Amino acid sequence: MKKIIAANWKNNGSKKFIKDYFNYFLENLVSNNEIIIFPPDLYIDKLNYYRDKDNFNLGGQNLTYVCDDVTQTSGHSSDMFIDNGCNYILVGHSEVRGQYTTCNEAAKSLYVSNDLQVIFCVGESADAKKNGNTQNVLIKQLEDLCKKGNYPKVNPKKVIVAYEPVWAIGTGNIPKIDDISFIHRFIKTYVSENHPFLKEKDIMVLYGGSVNLKNAKDILSARYVDGVLIGGASLDAEEFTKICNLKI
Repeated sequence: MKKIIAANWKNNGSKKFIKDYFNYFLENLVSNNEIIIFPPDLYIDKLNYYRDKDNFNLGGQNLTYVCDDVTQTSGHSSDMFIDNGCNYILVGHSEVRGQYTTCNEAAKSLYVSNDLQVIFCVGESADAKKNGNTQNVLIKQLEDLCKKGNYPKVNPKKVIVAYEPVWAIGTGNIPKIDDISFIHRFIKTYVSENHPFLKEKDIMVLYGGSVNLKNAKDILSARYVDGVLIGGASLDAEEFTKICNLKI
C-alpha cells in the first residue's frame, strides 16, 4: 500500500549537506511511496535541481498570512512557494503554533494556502495527555480545518492531517501503536463529520513524533495510518532512504 513519507528538515541543512544527501538518496531510492521533503525555505530551489519527474515532492514549512494587496516584510506567500516548485505546505506545526500571537493563525494560513496541498499539524502537550484532554485539544485545533470560511478560493480535494503529539517530538518516546490507530481514527471521524466538503475517504492522517527506522514499519502498518512526518531521522540520508523504501 502506498504511503506518504514526509521529511521536515526544520532549520537544518547547507549546500554541502544537500549535495551529499542527494548523492546517496537518489542512488539508493527504490520506492513507490509518495515522498515529500520540507527543506528550509532558502534551500527549496537547490532541491529542485535533484527532482526527476515524480521522485519526490517539495513543500514549505510555514505560510505567511498576507491579505490581498497588502505587502509585508519577511515571510512567504503561497504563490512564491508554488513558483519555486512546491506543492505542499505545513500548517500549524507545534513549533510554529508556539509563535502565534492569536489562536487563529493556523486558520489564516489555510485561508491563503490556495493551490498548495496543506498538511495540517495537530497534537497535544504532555500536560494535556496526562490530564486526559487529548481529544479536546485535537478538536479545538481541528475546528480551524473544518470551517467553510477558511476556504474562500480553493475547495480542497483532500485533507492531510499530521498527528504529532508534542511530547513525542524529538524525545524518542512514541504512543503505543494501538493508541496511534485510535487517535487517527478519531481524527478521520471528526473531520469527516464536520468538514464542509470532504468525506472520510478524502482524509489522510500521518503520524509524526520520534519516527525512525526502528519504529517506522510498525507505525506505517498500523490501522488508519496513511504515512509519517519525520523530523530528526530525515536528516540522515541513509536512514530516511531506507524508510522511504519500506513496503507495507
